[in-house]
Amino acid sequence: MRKIPSLLIIIFLLIVTACGGPFSSTSSDLYVVKKAHSKDYKKAWIIAFDPNSDSGKKEIKIMVKEPMVWNLIEINKTYFTSYSKEGDNPWILEQIEHLGDNDTIR
Repeated sequence: MRKIPSLLIIIFLLIVTACGGPFSSTSSDLYVVKKAHSKDYKKAWIIAFDPNSDSGKKEIKIMVKEPMVWNLIEINKTYFTSYSKEGDNPWILEQIEHLGDNDTIR
């Protein structure tokens, strides 16, 4: 009788953990090539590539959730960034800062 509740708990945990999909997080320098937004201004993104990558200039699209952050990002500039992705969802910008900018308030 005790095996049935234990078995149900194990099955439940397997289902819950399988639903999330793989999670990936990356920190790297990014050179911003383009900025864009949707027609209704609800979604904004940047197109950038890692200038230090050995695989070449592979451009990636990163969604920017905060409009104020998107407004401050400049094209043709390099930033140190952290961005993440869950499953098949697009990359999401988590953190961004100017290279060599050590005097900013964090």
